[in-house]
Amino acid sequence: MRRRVLSIVAGSAAAALALGLTAMSASAAPQEWIVDPGGEYTGVSGTTVLTNTANGVTLDCSGSEASGELAGSASGAPAQLGTIDNISWTSCSGPLGLTFEVVPQNLPWSINGESYADGVTTGYIGGIVANLTGPGCDATVEGEAPGTYDNDSDTLAPKPIDGSSHTLTVTAVNSSANCFGLINVGDNVTFEGAYVVTPGQDVTLQ
Repeated sequence: MRRRVLSIVAGSAAAALALGLTAMSASAAPQEWIVDPGGEYTGVSGTTVLTNTANGVTLDCSGSEASGELAGSASGAPAQLGTIDNISWTSCSGPLGLTFEVVPQNLPWSINGESYADGVTTGYIGGIVANLTGPGCDATVEGEAPGTYDNDSDTLAPKPIDGSSHTLTVTAVNSSANCFGLINVGDNVTFEGAYVVTPGQDVTLQ
């Protein structure tokens, strides 16, 4: 009788272990992103806005263009769905009507997906480094910009997202061109734009 009880207990333990391993294997299965058609793309945005959250000061540009490469598929969450290989801004102005130039550095930047729902991918643009130069101002911004991609409008939209851990930070300010004290090292900034992507992409998470 004792042997039968032990056999039942051992069998139950083995079954539980097998189920546990199966569940772990299923939960560890990578999520598969599909980007259709993928490949080379261009993105054009109207007005873009860089906002210093410390004081509300903005740097507004009348337009921006980006281009790069999109992966046909990727695994995981987050997953790198593509890159921004080139990006430029036009007619940028800040406080007091001062004009600025925004110079991208550390290209390519990465386009990353974290979650998906109802045709909208939420993620971030990573590896961002940009230099802001203008009369009396020379500063560098680095970090990650949260945003979304909407299949219906073919729009990649960097923008603030509640609860996002991705941030852009001022990492350097030239002491002899300190932006009149309006931008300081350690300030967090947000970046907003709406880049219509050509050719349009259909992004899904399976």
